[in-house]
Amino acid sequence: MFTRARANLRRRIRDWAWKRQGPDGHRIVIVQRRLYILPTAQGLLFGVTVFVMLLGSMNYANSMGFILTFLLASLGVVAMNAIHANLLGLELTPGRAAPVFAGETAHFHLAVRNPGKRARVAVTLGADDDDRTVTSDVPATRQSIAPVPRVTTHRGWQELGRLSLETTYPLGLFRAWSYLYLDWRVLVYPAPAAHAPALPPPLGGRGLGRPNDQGEDDFSGLRQYQRGDSPRRIAWKASAREQELLTKRFTGIGEETRWLDFALLPGLPDEQRLAVLCRWVLLAHAAGVVYGLRLPGVSLAPSSGDEHRDRCLKALALYGFAPQGQVQT
Repeated sequence: MFTRARANLRRRIRDWAWKRQGPDGHRIVIVQRRLYILPTAQGLLFGVTVFVMLLGSMNYANSMGFILTFLLASLGVVAMNAIHANLLGLELTPGRAAPVFAGETAHFHLAVRNPGKRARVAVTLGADDDDRTVTSDVPATRQSIAPVPRVTTHRGWQELGRLSLETTYPLGLFRAWSYLYLDWRVLVYPAPAAHAPALPPPLGGRGLGRPNDQGEDDFSGLRQYQRGDSPRRIAWKASAREQELLTKRFTGIGEETRWLDFALLPGLPDEQRLAVLCRWVLLAHAAGVVYGLRLPGVSLAPSSGDEHRDRCLKALALYGFAPQGQVQT
């Protein structure tokens, strides 16, 4: 009963805060109107103790009791102001959230800047409906990067949701917090299948119908290394001689080209097909082979490298969520 009443009270406070604040922009400054403060359980016990001491001092007219009581009460007031000041004026700017696979923990990198001349200690950040938090100190006139954790549950875009910024420093008698409503999301790839069939066989001939420099037929020279080139194609000896990374170029059709096709997995539910395709993409990338991806309504032309892998994983993550036309890359 108490737990339900507490949950309802927290929900009402959050709804009231949302109506009062509304959505936040790209940069947030913690001002006084958006800071909230309440005593913790220890703070309530401290307050009851001070009140009992006050009653006892009044009953026995004990001057030393009054001195101790007012000293402790003053300490509580000072602690409340210190906790409030520990968050006031902080500037927060959202950064990049790297894609993850479903079930992994995404980290939203939030830049927390302290414009004041006093360090901010034990500042805690966390998604409002997630038990995982990160606590850090922010030095005076410096900036700290806080990787806010968020457990992912499904593929596609996942919103960060409401973010809580809080502290109980220095004495833990009060809790000061602020709600942040950031339009922030992370791309979640499908979880790779734990057990997947072997990669589809290569085309094994002249199936592409046009030459490209991804083939393995004839060596045609060297070029400067480009991001995403397979390590197998780097000319290490020539690179050491020229003091720069060089990649081997080939002409030919590319007999190792493979198509990772949604239609090759009949009888499986869509999500399991996507999980297998995700595993195939990772295996093909690790092997350094040239591969293409076919999904209903979308086709990614054969290629290789990190960028191609990321495009394929993004197509798998967003499959079925939005209209996807024919894509050729």
